[in-house]
Amino acid sequence: MKKFSYLLILLLVVSVVIAGCNSGGGDSNEDGITTIDFAIHVANPMEQEPAFSKLIEQFQIENPDIKVNLIGKEQQEHVKNIKMMSQSNKLPDVFWMLPASASELYEAGMLMGLNDFIKENPEIKNSLNENMLSTYAANGEQYGLPYQPLVTGLFYNKALFKQHGVELPKTIEDLVAAAKVFKQNGVTTIAKGAKDEYSVWAFLTMLSRYGYFEKIDNIMAGKEKYNNEDFVNYYKKIDELRKAGAFPDNVSTQTYFQAVEQFLGGQAAFLDSGMWDIPKIEESGIDAGFWWGPTFADGVGNQNISSVVPAAPLLVSKNVEKDAAKKEAVLKLFAFYYGEKGTQIMVENQVPPMTNTKVTIDEAKNPLFKQLVDQIQLKGWVSQPNQPDLVVPEAIGNAMYDSIYGVINGTYTPEEAAKVVQNKVDETK
Repeated sequence: MKKFSYLLILLLVVSVVIAGCNSGGGDSNEDGITTIDFAIHVANPMEQEPAFSKLIEQFQIENPDIKVNLIGKEQQEHVKNIKMMSQSNKLPDVFWMLPASASELYEAGMLMGLNDFIKENPEIKNSLNENMLSTYAANGEQYGLPYQPLVTGLFYNKALFKQHGVELPKTIEDLVAAAKVFKQNGVTTIAKGAKDEYSVWAFLTMLSRYGYFEKIDNIMAGKEKYNNEDFVNYYKKIDELRKAGAFPDNVSTQTYFQAVEQFLGGQAAFLDSGMWDIPKIEESGIDAGFWWGPTFADGVGNQNISSVVPAAPLLVSKNVEKDAAKKEAVLKLFAFYYGEKGTQIMVENQVPPMTNTKVTIDEAKNPLFKQLVDQIQLKGWVSQPNQPDLVVPEAIGNAMYDSIYGVINGTYTPEEAAKVVQNKVDETK
């Protein structure tokens, strides 16, 4: 009888334990808190990614049953760590990753699909620009969503235009004419530094106005050449700017960061840069504006092309699907992140919206940021799908940088510049 009592007690204890395990779901702890491990590409998220950190903080306030465990590492270490974790199938629940590696993880079947999330949140789907979705989709499956938008173009110093009686250009002819006036008055038209060859963002958008995205697939397939007539014409326009004295005399020995200082010092009319330099420019006191760059009469297709492209994606581990509570928490986080509240938090911290959601900006506090967002929402303008250098192998992207700065420096003719890239395309086959 005593043995039976002990056995009955043991069975009751086991049943209570099992019931307790089944009631919480997944990794929820005793307090009913579901934890999301979120790995990001900076060592100190609070200092280095304040907008993102504040968004996560607000999400946790509104969802006290969810804890977001931020795991921050410097980008190179972060990427290496994610690759190592993927080998043992122990990826973080949510993580930032470089585009090429993200595609590899998708091909390896290690990511949770986000089609259901997109389908169940039509307001988010409808608010996201098309390229924000298509960039991280394959075979009809959404495998990632952009961490942030990447916005690039030309900042300009309004005071210098007014001082020298120059109107903000619209066409390449206008820009060449403006360059001649600025040159005569000892002002650099476009601050640039060839020591950092990647610093050609606005010039890559100009390339899109010569039909880059209509041609690049055929070029990579060997059906068309990079040194085609349209692209050579594009390089000829850069050469016209060089001949008009548009670039710094020391462009070949100057870095991008020195070019930024040149603009901040009031010595250049334009700066080829992006959203990340807005705080510096606003703090400098310069009355600045933002411009998408010139249109071209001999360009190909739509000339009203902007550059609001997806940054590296956020991905979800396939393992999250195995934990109902965790999956629900992750999808709730994404709904907040890409919804109106998340977008507004990012905007308040000077991260441009990747959606068409209406946002509130303190223009008195952040005048340049307000102008940039206004440009993003210009009617009749369409963003290029991505940066031209990001849709080809790295070696070809580097050749594109070299070709552009080669013309700016006067070391390549337009024909030679286009051939430099074609030679690199041929090498990759």
